[in-house]
Amino acid sequence: NNRKLSHTLSWALRHSAIDIGLTILDDGYVPVQEILDSTHPRLKGVTSIENIRNVVETSDKQRFKLFERPRYLFYPINNDANENNNDGHSIKLINPEKLLTKLTTDELRTLPCIVHGTYLEAWESIKKEQNEGDGCGGLKKMKRTHIHFASGLPDDTGVISGMRKNCNTYIYIDAVKCAAAATSTDGGRIDFFTSDNGVLLTDGIDNTGILPIEYFSHVTDTSGKTLL
Repeated sequence: NNRKLSHTLSWALRHSAIDIGLTILDDGYVPVQEILDSTHPRLKGVTSIENIRNVVETSDKQRFKLFERPRYLFYPINNDANENNNDGHSIKLINPEKLLTKLTTDELRTLPCIVHGTYLEAWESIKKEQNEGDGCGGLKKMKRTHIHFASGLPDDTGVISGMRKNCNTYIYIDAVKCAAAATSTDGGRIDFFTSDNGVLLTDGIDNTGILPIEYFSHVTDTSGKTLL
């Protein structure tokens, strides 16, 4: 079914393309024919380009993009359909400048909402690290290339993607403070990007993969109770 196929394509395009022998460019695109020709057991359910196109067109979070480009980018002749995953890559060869759009300082400063969805256990871990460590608690990119945020909560109008719907803790980011850091020339710089499906992303302060807790504006649970 489409849900299972969507998960399979996300796994292949976000994390495993190189490991399973797919050609992936630095803008995140993979030739569809290579997906169809793959002998990897997890891709055996991907049987036709129509099969893939249906997933692309019905993805509720608009996870994928599909288009044709000259095949010579991959092979010497003809054209080839290519697909990429809009966000969530862990593949290090991906160039975010080709896959994402960098926000200007003014765009970042005026964002009405930047929110990271997580779980209470993770929030408790962040607090513990902040209190018991060296004051360096914060959000981390983990195995991804960026930390992910949404422009609102899952049921808000216009919000397509950016967090799981079952998150029970919301970490809101101070856009004005981040924008001020985005102009830093002597360390402490923070850049934000957006993907085609509206996900907001950052690789943290000075590209460290960490966004310190000092850039949080507030934290709540799903009932609106203030946790920070």
